[in-house]
Amino acid sequence: MMNEETYRLILRELEERVEDIRPSDVVLFPEPLRSALNAMIRLQRFSLTEFAEKLESTREQARQISEHLVLRNLFVISRFSNAEETFYESRLSALTRPLSRPPSDIWKKID
Repeated sequence: MMNEETYRLILRELEERVEDIRPSDVVLFPEPLRSALNAMIRLQRFSLTEFAEKLESTREQARQISEHLVLRNLFVISRFSNAEETFYESRLSALTRPLSRPPSDIWKKID
């Protein structure tokens, strides 16, 4: 079971982020979050119960972590959710983070 110190570390790390989280950002997270996110991204659709099991955490800890991930657009709450279970879908890319543009003089250099 995830200890309180690890849980607090994960929450703090997620709370400090202001940009959307992309799947490629997952490698920067501490364990067991990194492994759990990799597995959930591969599944694409998963339940809160599955996420909690993979995190080796309580449902409440997993719910709070997933709320942060929804806010950062890595997860979306699935339309398959019901009163007994919340389902999530992983996003393959964050839509709101602007893409970096090449310098405008790059075309001059190519010519």
